[in-house]
Amino acid sequence: MIRTENKWWYEYRRIVFTAFCLLFLLVIEFRLFSIQLINRPGFLKKAEANRIRAIAIEPTRGKIFDRNGLLLVENRPAYSLYAHPWTIKRNLGTVNQLARILEMDTLEIKKRVSRYGWNTFQPAVIQRDVKFNTLAHLETIKIGLPGIAFGLESKRSYPFPEAVHVLGYVGEIDRSSSAKRNGRIGLVGKHGLELVYEKWIGGEPGIEYFQVDVSGKTVGRAEESETILPTNGWDIQLNIDSHLQRLAFELMEGKAGGVVAIDPRNGAVLTMLSVPAYDPSIFAGVMPQKVWDELINDPGHPLLNRALQGRYPPGSTFKMAVLGAAIEDGIVDNSTRITCNGGLQIGNRFFKCWNASGHGSVGWKEAIQQSCDVFLYVNGMQIGVDKITDYGFRMGLGTNTGVDFNVEFGGLMPNEEYMNERFGVNGWTRGHVANISIGQGEVLVTPMQLAVHTAAIATGNVVTPRITNSMTNPETGEIIHTPFESKPTGVPNRILKKMREGMRMVVNEPRGTAYHQKSDEFIMAGKTGTAQNPHGEDHALFVAFAPFDDPLIAVAVVVEHGEHGSSTAAPIAAKIIERYIYDLFPGPRPEKRRFIPKIEEVDSLVIG
Repeated sequence: MIRTENKWWYEYRRIVFTAFCLLFLLVIEFRLFSIQLINRPGFLKKAEANRIRAIAIEPTRGKIFDRNGLLLVENRPAYSLYAHPWTIKRNLGTVNQLARILEMDTLEIKKRVSRYGWNTFQPAVIQRDVKFNTLAHLETIKIGLPGIAFGLESKRSYPFPEAVHVLGYVGEIDRSSSAKRNGRIGLVGKHGLELVYEKWIGGEPGIEYFQVDVSGKTVGRAEESETILPTNGWDIQLNIDSHLQRLAFELMEGKAGGVVAIDPRNGAVLTMLSVPAYDPSIFAGVMPQKVWDELINDPGHPLLNRALQGRYPPGSTFKMAVLGAAIEDGIVDNSTRITCNGGLQIGNRFFKCWNASGHGSVGWKEAIQQSCDVFLYVNGMQIGVDKITDYGFRMGLGTNTGVDFNVEFGGLMPNEEYMNERFGVNGWTRGHVANISIGQGEVLVTPMQLAVHTAAIATGNVVTPRITNSMTNPETGEIIHTPFESKPTGVPNRILKKMREGMRMVVNEPRGTAYHQKSDEFIMAGKTGTAQNPHGEDHALFVAFAPFDDPLIAVAVVVEHGEHGSSTAAPIAAKIIERYIYDLFPGPRPEKRRFIPKIEEVDSLVIG
């Protein structure tokens, strides 16, 4: 009985085992059938992908020219050192050798190699613009450095450093950047116009296909896969006048601040300067951390674009807007006279005029010409902060100008709502309003806003500044022009005429605060300003436009710690205007010109 049961159990296990083997063989047969017939195209494609590697080809970035066709940014050939992550991963000794030769940290090299991932076949840049001696040495020992290669590429060159804050710079693609996700490699725009117009300047990368063996080593080009050539970037022409830009740079040497000049008719930016500056070429490769730390910790803040990011009290350059609001509100007319005795008592505080001796009896003309603070104190307090700031907004102050740039600060026009939020409903007084009326206190503007504001006075329109004039496809010749935009201020022409007349008297009448800048050849209108600075010497400001009857240029100059607009900022603006107009209308000039004395000749004139 027991023997019969064992026999049955043995037979059962044999049948189950046989069935399992048959099932296993059937599965294998089906899988082989699937691989060889059903899924054959897909597996062939994967096998081909393992044999062929796609390498991105960097396009050539577009050039940048000034308004006269002078080259501001170009490309020059340079050798770069590359590493293939796939190979380096298996030969980490190469990293140690490179670290010694290049005097770099091994961790930094690994970081750069892994920029596109360790398993990618895309070469990673270890060092750009390799020195010839280093290149020669590496070439002699290259056989002992698997995964290393050299390549000739285009290095971004900036022969016009005076415009660094306009042009910006390029840098390596961040791992998380949209440019990397879109297939871009190499250098991309990081700041300034290089970033704003990256879509146009950067071009589109191409693709080249290579065959590799089982170890990942390149054995040649994949002839069956057609190379896709890169699409090079478009060239860009700016509205910037490099002659004016360089002149502004020279005049601001040793100073800190911003200079902006625009065409008041359309908003074309002729000059946009910020000083101190920096060398943009340091961004064109992989920047050492030490260099970056020195740059961001520089007390002069060279990375700050003061023309668009520097926010300053406008000082007396704000007085035209306050005067306009007072005239429109009916508080000031041609018969309005106020006696200035050197200041005004407001509550328990005496608010000084810059002229401690007083200006005597002044009307709106003298208030602008001689920059009388008392006239503005009295009338500003009558109209209130809302009407003052509304006029500022209408004329381009305290808000973004819309300039074609990647960063711009808006400034501040403090209305009643703002004052209540900051100081409390009963926390601010008429004294605050008086201070705002002369462009001090809470009012903040940028040099670009001041230039737009000056152009608005000159023409009656608020222009949108445009740095870029056009973009050109170098291969097809297609040109795309940047459109100009403007809108009316809404300020009555009779009021604009009064503002212009006051500014004309500032420069062209003997008691004007910028009378030293009068020209014998054309009429310039301007306004000086001195902005109080709680952290040191006052800032110096000057705004101007010319010629008076047919404005072609509007300028704003801010010199940090310059103390007085008349002696520091005004000569700079006057020289820029003179240069621009003389370039537009060349010809013989009279030997004797009163237009602009040397700056040191007017240092004794200390007028706000």
